Amino acid sequence: MTYHPEIERIARGLKELHERWKPHEAQVTIGKALIADRKKDVFAQCGRNFGKTELVSYLLWRWAWTFPGSENYYFSPYMKQSREILWASRRVQTFGPESWITKVNEQEMRITFANGSFLKLDGSDNVEAYRGVKPKGLTVFDEFKDFRPEFYEAYDPNRAAHDTPLFVIGTPPEFDGQFNQVAHSWAKDSSKAFFKFPTSSNPHISADWLDKKQAELTARGEQDKWFREYMAEFVRGGSKRIFPMLSEKMVKPHGVLFQSIEKDRRRLEWYCIADPAGASTFAVLFAAINPYTREVYLLDEIYEQRQEEMTVKRIGGRILQKTRALHKGEWRFIYDEAEAWFANEMLEHWELPFEPTQKSKHDKTTGLSLIKDVMLAQKWIVSEHCSKWFWEADNYQKDDEGRIVKKHDHLLDCSRYLLGAAHYSLNESTEYIREADPMFRGARIEDDFPGFTETGEQVDDWGY
Repeated sequence: MTYHPEIERIARGLKELHERWKPHEAQVTIGKALIADRKKDVFAQCGRNFGKTELVSYLLWRWAWTFPGSENYYFSPYMKQSREILWASRRVQTFGPESWITKVNEQEMRITFANGSFLKLDGSDNVEAYRGVKPKGLTVFDEFKDFRPEFYEAYDPNRAAHDTPLFVIGTPPEFDGQFNQVAHSWAKDSSKAFFKFPTSSNPHISADWLDKKQAELTARGEQDKWFREYMAEFVRGGSKRIFPMLSEKMVKPHGVLFQSIEKDRRRLEWYCIADPAGASTFAVLFAAINPYTREVYLLDEIYEQRQEEMTVKRIGGRILQKTRALHKGEWRFIYDEAEAWFANEMLEHWELPFEPTQKSKHDKTTGLSLIKDVMLAQKWIVSEHCSKWFWEADNYQKDDEGRIVKKHDHLLDCSRYLLGAAHYSLNESTEYIREADPMFRGARIEDDFPGFTETGEQVDDWGY
């Protein structure tokens, strides 16, 4: 048998690791995807107390030992969190044999190994520092639900340089976001690996303890928390969520929605509502309301966050393009009254007559309650083109004191302005009453003067 010193070195080191820590079956399943199957993208959606810290420590130490000169990174949502959870407790520094280590840098949270590899801890709040880093080892994203979205977008393309693996792990979030988007995408891709393990997958957690925890959360009306944090299921809901009745069933394919309202197109009231901004987000919502059935249709949106695209010249052109594509008839244009400059410039550049919202006369809570009522009445219909509106509504929440968080609510503000401008109520009017409509042009002479034709001639006995 040929002697391979490198294989012998790796085997000796792994034996030392395994003498210090034994993974449970679910941890082995995840590890095999990275180690045996050589998957470059592995996502583990796990319940609390699954054993995430031990698993990621093992994988990072093993990677550093197996691949000399490798550059291995661990990221939590915040650098301070990495320091408190893994570094200050010395869980990561002491996980493997001390003899493997040549240097520990406390300030950088970096462990340097004798074979030239290193393991470094940091947080997703340090976005700019990693835009140009091209890692040559394993990268771990822990508690991914709380990551800054721009960190993943900036870091992920850097892996292409050396085709390095990424292991993402964490419990599901309370609200939809990047965690679910990445999880759903990887779960559908056979080239990637996706796992979902509840807390009970860890044999070291007492079943009796879990039963008591479930009973406790159920008694407090927090079943959604049980499913998210212990069953590793993404569940919408929770006491902080402002629109718990929101559902994907409200969202319709754009073509299907337009086909359904085509017969009532002339009866609909058409609105373009703008929430102008110069630095954060410039939002515009395009909607229609059926004044008889009281159905509200959200048809399209503009959600611009690039400052160079927030000029009246650029936004105005997009507004005209969308309004003409949606409806060639009359529109009402509404804007946030706090931004008077917007109305003046839109009138000057595009001759669009934007009206102020008069939002000061309307209570925000009342406006949100009305939106809830419309949703519950199943009269709130959303086009698939309004993805940002749905994202805002799905993530709209209260803080721990029960106050509405003023964040990501630009299109939701537009929704309130829409109902306010329309003097909306849920009272239906299914009949088309001519006397109530001064613009009615469908009257005929024979309706008001029975026995006479449209030319004023008397009808004979034969009806002519």
